[in-house]
Amino acid sequence: MRCTRTALVVLIVCFLAMPMASSAQSGRANGIGVRASYWNVGNQSVRWRVSDQQSTFDISGVGGWVNYFSRISNHWYLDFSLGAIARVKGESNANTKTSTNVSVLVPILFGARYDLLPSRVSSAFQPYLAAGFGPYWNSSIAVENVVTGEEVAGEGKLEFGSYAGGGLNLVMTSWLAWNFELKYHFVDLQTHGDLAKLTSDKNASGFEFGLGLAFMWGHKRELFRVKGARVIVNDLYPAYAAFYGTYPLAFVTVQNVAGYPIEVNVQSVIRGYSERTKESGFMRLAKGETKDIPVTAILGAQLRRTTQRTNAVLDLKVEARAGGQSQKEISAPIMIHSRNAWNGEIDKLGFFITPEDEVVLRFGRALQHTGLARDSMRVENLRLAAAVFDSLQSLRIRYQRDPNIPFYKDDRVQFAAETLSLRSGDCDDLVVLFASLLESLGIHTAFVDVQDPQQELGHLYLMFEAGVDANQGELISSNPKRYLARENQNGQLTLWIPIETTLVAQGFEEAWKAGALEYLQDGVLRHGLEEGWVKVIEVR
Repeated sequence: MRCTRTALVVLIVCFLAMPMASSAQSGRANGIGVRASYWNVGNQSVRWRVSDQQSTFDISGVGGWVNYFSRISNHWYLDFSLGAIARVKGESNANTKTSTNVSVLVPILFGARYDLLPSRVSSAFQPYLAAGFGPYWNSSIAVENVVTGEEVAGEGKLEFGSYAGGGLNLVMTSWLAWNFELKYHFVDLQTHGDLAKLTSDKNASGFEFGLGLAFMWGHKRELFRVKGARVIVNDLYPAYAAFYGTYPLAFVTVQNVAGYPIEVNVQSVIRGYSERTKESGFMRLAKGETKDIPVTAILGAQLRRTTQRTNAVLDLKVEARAGGQSQKEISAPIMIHSRNAWNGEIDKLGFFITPEDEVVLRFGRALQHTGLARDSMRVENLRLAAAVFDSLQSLRIRYQRDPNIPFYKDDRVQFAAETLSLRSGDCDDLVVLFASLLESLGIHTAFVDVQDPQQELGHLYLMFEAGVDANQGELISSNPKRYLARENQNGQLTLWIPIETTLVAQGFEEAWKAGALEYLQDGVLRHGLEEGWVKVIEVR
């Protein structure tokens, strides 16, 4: 007996736990309910008697309901109900006289329902209050059969009434729930004649008890709304992968509609290109607050292997929590460009600088152990830079003009290792190569971007930090026009040396002279720096 009780308790707990686990935020937008009920209209009792001479029965108050409900706000639902409550009374005796009276009360009710449980609470038990009004149609049919024939009489009457009460939904799944309901009906039937057979008291007000099922569909009760997703970066360039880890690819606009504070997190992944999901982290949204949440991405090796433009999809999952959890998913198309693609923005060219590349590192280490360094140079950075540049000359690396690229296509930039392998490159490629080699040796570099309004095409060359204070120019050259003073990354005023990298075939000295002359003429004498068409962008 004890084992039986224990098993019964376990079954009951499992039955209750199952819907509680599956019903979080289960308030669907629409539903249809079917319910059996008992309403003892007019306080009639259920009686029957059977004997050899006579049999009688009187069954009152049994019926059923069908109702449709639709959510209009977080807690309020509109409710339409159609019911039928019957009373059947019959009598027969030994003289073969029989009589049957069927009376039916049909309420057609319109009302509202209010869910009592806060939507932040995840529970299988969903109590509510309800009230409404509508017409109650009362009809009666009497059939009497005496030996000689049959007599049928009927009558109907329509009265208005109202109801108030409450109920409980026991949610089994997101679309199915048990429904228990208790109502009190306020109605005066004004019965007359045969219609009075339904009730001995024209005041039919009373309690009604119901049990049934509710079938639900549509949107669940919302904690939040996604009001929009704005993609900021429609074109993804593989070289900028580190940049995309901190710069927003998109903004998701989320509004709290729960009526209380919630926490929201946005997960993002680029299909086929992300190493793993990136999360914004849960952030608090006050009641009614709308917030733009930035979206970033963690990009993997597949992105850096892309050799041509291709379409991709940014998948976003917005999740909210406040007791329970709710989530929504949206997607947006983006374009993945080639690994060598560059959109022409000079501040993005630094992403092609690869001082940590193994080929670049080996090249720098080899220089430091050769006799290429010039003993006459007293400045270490200048000595190393000259050695690097002259070694590129000895490798027969050559400048190759930029190809004619249509305006709608990307420029193409080679990484340093690629240029070392190909032995040629345009001005962008050679700047990237020389900067990567110098940065690998610990020498800071900067791009000089020239967009001369008198020239159809722009130009790019390099400058590097000599590593001496601004008042020590004599250590570099007796000609002060061959160097310039500017602040380095630490805010110190130091000397920098311009290099025209396209002259790699002519050696370091010629490249230095040409770079210094360009900077003097375009940047200073023609006021390019002042007017903004000459810009210096430090590699960081």
